[in-house]
Amino acid sequence: MQEWEEMKVKICGLMCPEDAAMCEDLGADALGFVHVPGRSRSLPLESISEMCSSLGSVTSRVLVCKPPTVDSSLAMLADSGADTLQLYSLEPDELLELRDHGVKVLRVVKPSDGEAERYASVVDALVFENGMPGTGAAYDYSSIPAGLRGRSFIAGGLTPENVHIARALKPYGVDVSSGVEVEFGRKDPEKVERFIRGCRS
Repeated sequence: MQEWEEMKVKICGLMCPEDAAMCEDLGADALGFVHVPGRSRSLPLESISEMCSSLGSVTSRVLVCKPPTVDSSLAMLADSGADTLQLYSLEPDELLELRDHGVKVLRVVKPSDGEAERYASVVDALVFENGMPGTGAAYDYSSIPAGLRGRSFIAGGLTPENVHIARALKPYGVDVSSGVEVEFGRKDPEKVERFIRGCRS
């Protein structure tokens, strides 16, 4: 993982092609599509594949999922059309196996659970969350271990108004979902633009 140069921007929880295209046009580095049963913004793999196929080659497509095995991870990735997995599951040896298959892997961790170090060396980046994803719940971003920030996305409770707090910690990237919505499941172009500008200005 390359340490911090220009902070990456990931927009997650996309639910329609129009929003995906808009976020791509406004300069997001990565777009996240949720496939976790029971999660409010979860979509079928077929719908995710349709959106991924409509995107250009520069924007990374991230499948957010919780597969039980390496084989199911690979199958989900293939069916989704994504190029990166963001996982809530699998142990370090399994994540290494995925990377041996040439898969880009992000692993979700919490600042407080002490698990981050176990995963940091075997993934492309960590994603620090605190609580339920997509709920807009903020936390003390400075609780993320300083030595891991340059290899991590900060997620959870970010908005155009507070992203400067995360930016000051110099993470590899930031990850936003509900913080740029105009209503549930729909992204607001003005909020997305302000969020990205707050990351780069």
